[in-house]
Amino acid sequence: MNIMGMGIPELGVILLVAFLVLGPGRAIDMARSSGKIMGDLRRSFGDVTSAMTVETMDQGTPTQDRTPDAQAPGVPMRAETPLEDSDDHEPPAENPEPGPEYKV
Repeated sequence: MNIMGMGIPELGVILLVAFLVLGPGRAIDMARSSGKIMGDLRRSFGDVTSAMTVETMDQGTPTQDRTPDAQAPGVPMRAETPLEDSDDHEPPAENPEPGPEYKV
């Protein structure tokens, strides 16, 4: 375990010096209050993490991964304008060529 570049022996020395300087009563109070602070921080981070998880579940997949309904497999594309309704059309030929009936 390495906290801010200090190992367990260095942390032990710091705690021993703090115990000697503060005395037994205040050292226990400081340990208790620091434990409460750590518990509160852990709960807060847990709440934020769960809120973010719920938010990402509500959104579903990212936008770039979703396909629009018109391009989804099995969904036919809808014709926008029929050829016979366009303004610049020629009269129908006697033998029209087979082809699409609508412009896309």
